[in-house]
Amino acid sequence: MLWPQALALALALVPSLASAAIFPKNSKVKMLDATSFHKVMKKNESSMVAFVAPWCGHCKNLAPEYSKAAEGLSPMVPLYAVDCDEEINKPLCGAQDVKGFPTIKFFPRGGRKPSVPYNDERKAGPIFNYASKAVPDVVKRLSKADDITTWAEKKTDRPRALLLGKDKKVPLLWKALGNRYTHKMEFATAPDPKGTILAALGLTVDDEKKGAKVVIYAPDSDEPVLYSAHMGWSGLSKYVPLAQFFRSVMDGTAELAPAKKEEASPVSESEEKEPESTVITSPDAEPPAEPERPKDEL
Repeated sequence: MLWPQALALALALVPSLASAAIFPKNSKVKMLDATSFHKVMKKNESSMVAFVAPWCGHCKNLAPEYSKAAEGLSPMVPLYAVDCDEEINKPLCGAQDVKGFPTIKFFPRGGRKPSVPYNDERKAGPIFNYASKAVPDVVKRLSKADDITTWAEKKTDRPRALLLGKDKKVPLLWKALGNRYTHKMEFATAPDPKGTILAALGLTVDDEKKGAKVVIYAPDSDEPVLYSAHMGWSGLSKYVPLAQFFRSVMDGTAELAPAKKEEASPVSESEEKEPESTVITSPDAEPPAEPERPKDEL
């Protein structure tokens, strides 16, 4: 009779199945094992990891809230979970000093900086706000065209990216990109609600096009280049396309021909098709009870 072996196999699969069942089927929370955890920690990005157990009632209560927070943070700050009941993960959970469930930790820059325990309320809003504010902020604040010129004239072998936004507030998307590409690319921002700084830099756009603008400086160059439609890019308000574009800037494959007197592709709400991105909500705002596909703009 084979049923004892089949039963044993089914029982062996229970922890894995139960772990997967903790989080909703469409959750943006990704389950990690010991191998994928170490792979994630090699990335130079902020993330949050919940160490859970399938039998834990508090973990089950956390799951929908954690998933809701992930909906607003992904992919800028990915949220992960580790099932500490699985044998392969027990050494990892021990190394992470997990003594109770759930244990939630914030990793500011992968494994390059010490993790920080999250001890606030286990609700979507507090988790979202904490992660948004905890991302290391390396973005330089500039206030006027002269500041930008001085910044641009400093010789560096790294490319630079300048965000001209509606106000002084730095969006989570820009902070996350700056953190991810620390030591590879410099990031700055300046408020330019009326486009006066853009004009002072000698760059013009269609007045009817509103939204934040991204200006690029190639390594050892003080020539501003507007990230515009002539480069063949779209979805400029989205994290994934911007990250891909910046990688091409860093590896020298991007075509950075000056885009003066050309229509720019502003960061707008109309570019809404990128499936991997979500709304950049204010850090002080509660995520929606039923997360909607975000309409984020810088």
